[in-house]
Amino acid sequence: MKLTRRDALGALSTAGIAAMAGCESLGGDGTDAGTSTGTGTSSGGELAIESDAMMALGEVLYPSETEVTEEFLGTYLYSRMVDEESYRSEVQTGSETLDSLAQDTHGSSFAELSTDQRVGLIEDTELRSGDSVQDGTDVERVNYHLIDELLFAFYASPTGGELVGNPNPRGFPGGYGYKGDT
Repeated sequence: MKLTRRDALGALSTAGIAAMAGCESLGGDGTDAGTSTGTGTSSGGELAIESDAMMALGEVLYPSETEVTEEFLGTYLYSRMVDEESYRSEVQTGSETLDSLAQDTHGSSFAELSTDQRVGLIEDTELRSGDSVQDGTDVERVNYHLIDELLFAFYASPTGGELVGNPNPRGFPGGYGYKGDT
């Protein structure tokens, strides 16, 4: 199952966020799109680094039968950053925390670790198993702003919803209670 821009738009709709469907994402070809951050400054190469960390995190959080795409994460993250300016800062800080944990344990950034090393890092730390607090410790903030956010984006999307038996999640056309032609 491949995650698409449509999945990202469905998840954003579920969250009540005005999607930026016609706007550039974080860099659909794996590079930074150089988009405006809303403050008049260019986003530079920082978004590409954050996007790499989020892609690497999504690859180990999402079920193995799911293909995580830049199109999905780029659209979702860009729209979240445009909708809520503080979110970009949290993604940047969370990416730095992930990289710091990976450097301490394996000597590489999180995105450069193998899948097994990323899974091991998550299992051996309080990532995912610890508390999820908006303004807590560094790891609690990664749980809240990165891990919980990526899981929400996945399961609120039509593709993620289909994996758990709900092909029409709330906010997606049809939504809960839709019976269709059965």
